[in-house]
Amino acid sequence: MKLLAEGQREAAIAKLREASLAEPSNSEYRIDVLKQSQEYARSLVEGGDEARRAGRIDEAAALYGRAIKVEPGNDRARRGLVALELDARSARLVAESERLTREGKLDAAQERAEAALADNPSSSSAQRQLAQVRELAEKARQTRASQVAAQSVMSKPVTLQFRDANLRMVFEALSRTTGLNVILDRDVRADLRTTIFVKDAAVEDTVDLILLQNQLEKRALNANTLFIYPATPAKQKEYQDLQVRTFQVTNIDVKYLQTLLKAVLKVKDISVDERSGTLVMRDTPDAIAVASKVIAAHDVPEPEVMLEVEVLEVSHDRLSNLGLDLPSSFSLSTPDSAKTIGGLKAMTRNDLVIPSLSVGINFKLQDSDSNLLASPRIRARNKEKARILIGDRVPIITNTVTPTNTGTGVVTGSVQYQDVGLKLEFEPQVYSEQEVGIKISLEVSSIAKEIPGPNGSLAYQIGTRNAQTAVRLRDGETQILGGLISAEDRNTAARLPGVGHLPMIGKLFGNNNGTDKKSEVILSITPRILRAPAVLDPAVRKVYAGTESSIRERAMQLDPIGEARGQTSGGGGAVGGGSLGGAAAPGGLPGMPPARIGPPARLPPRVLPSASRNALPPPGESPAPEEGGEGKPAETPSAPPPAEGEKPKVEQS
Repeated sequence: MKLLAEGQREAAIAKLREASLAEPSNSEYRIDVLKQSQEYARSLVEGGDEARRAGRIDEAAALYGRAIKVEPGNDRARRGLVALELDARSARLVAESERLTREGKLDAAQERAEAALADNPSSSSAQRQLAQVRELAEKARQTRASQVAAQSVMSKPVTLQFRDANLRMVFEALSRTTGLNVILDRDVRADLRTTIFVKDAAVEDTVDLILLQNQLEKRALNANTLFIYPATPAKQKEYQDLQVRTFQVTNIDVKYLQTLLKAVLKVKDISVDERSGTLVMRDTPDAIAVASKVIAAHDVPEPEVMLEVEVLEVSHDRLSNLGLDLPSSFSLSTPDSAKTIGGLKAMTRNDLVIPSLSVGINFKLQDSDSNLLASPRIRARNKEKARILIGDRVPIITNTVTPTNTGTGVVTGSVQYQDVGLKLEFEPQVYSEQEVGIKISLEVSSIAKEIPGPNGSLAYQIGTRNAQTAVRLRDGETQILGGLISAEDRNTAARLPGVGHLPMIGKLFGNNNGTDKKSEVILSITPRILRAPAVLDPAVRKVYAGTESSIRERAMQLDPIGEARGQTSGGGGAVGGGSLGGAAAPGGLPGMPPARIGPPARLPPRVLPSASRNALPPPGESPAPEEGGEGKPAETPSAPPPAEGEKPKVEQS
């Protein structure tokens, strides 16, 4: 014990262990050894954990080692040493990830950072490094995407002027002018026609409008190649790209989100896990992008408010008991237990017995004042009820008799509890104007009288006062609610008949008992907003969602992106209506060699018609009649035949 008092706990534990080995039958020594070794090892492990969190690796290792020496079976200390090894490996991986990041090897750097975080999930350095690498990788991806988009023909400006032109002819014109590769599905009808007049519009926007007119869809195979297919459910299932996205929500019920997305976006493939609060969705990239904005608009923290409540119950009781306490009856009796009527004649006054009579004088006046003050603070979420009970739960026993065949019923007792005292119920609603609406329910109850029942049961007469209201207060504004007043005045008099009713002196021949009770309850409530309603980002407050049949993240529009007139085919071009200023060659545009767009190997080859037909004439000229006559489609000119010995030229998309 001396060593323990001096703080030499390891030496004291060693001495206790020696004493326990010397006297194995002494249970006190064994208990002291176990108690002291466990307490000291626990303190060493806690110190090692603190040193590990602070980054003092050597100190933590020493403390864990001392804990194992004191208590060889301490599992926490062994886990601490293993955690130190993982921390060291995590630090090496983080350093290697930082080196790879500086060298620009982001994929390898992200792999090292993820491995470091897997070894030590609580490592702040690994978390920061992984977040930094992911941010740099995302920036690099966006940079590459912007570079590819800048080189893509989809962003080039184009001018089209076609009236009732064959769809394939329009696509061939776009292909010859901008270098766009187009592949048609075998089920795209050959008789589709379109009318379009655009100027200096992006190729992508122009193609989207043409496809919308003819109920077609596209799929981008690369930056310069599109695959066109009919917008039918069967073809969409075959060609439409789908994504799977997992959303983690924390502030809203995932079942409500599932119902919302099914009702608003008509999402079919959606599943939720209520335990982890995750929502998994499979749909098109546009639908997932719109759904992410809808979820972001709903997954916001609930407003919270702190209610500072003060309840004061002021009561005043006055009890009075004044006057003479006179006997209420007078009796005479004989000393013998029985007398005959004849024997009464021989009785004298000495034979009569009068019981003792007593007269009391009461001078009692009692005043009592009491103040019941409760000042609770309760935090509540928006539109959720908060309850406060200050009082008792009074048991009420109810006996039930169940008849039996033997004639003796079985008595079964049940206990129910009645809340008696001060009960408060609040339901706040936080508004964006820094105001709080509160629904208040106040009940003050007390036991007025006990009522005994049969078979030993007991019931209570409970007096209660209730108030319900709804107020709207500013943040920090105090509202006082009062007026719950209870007044009771009772006066009971016991007097001698006749004399007790005389004025002035009548009170001397009787007793007066009075009760005067008054109480009032005052409630003060002050709301303080702890978390105001979240202000929605304008980007998620109003979200474009496409049409009834197709969900789109971006509205289909034509924005002028540059002057197309006079540009070469490498930078966009104008097609149709004399925009190029020259007559179109039979094979296509002026100065452009004929070209055919070949489909993929599994599709039948299709040759797109030339862009020179069905184009608008130059301004001031009347349109030339079609070769087939009025009302007949013009024949599609074919490409000039190849020279002798030369193979036909076919450009594959």
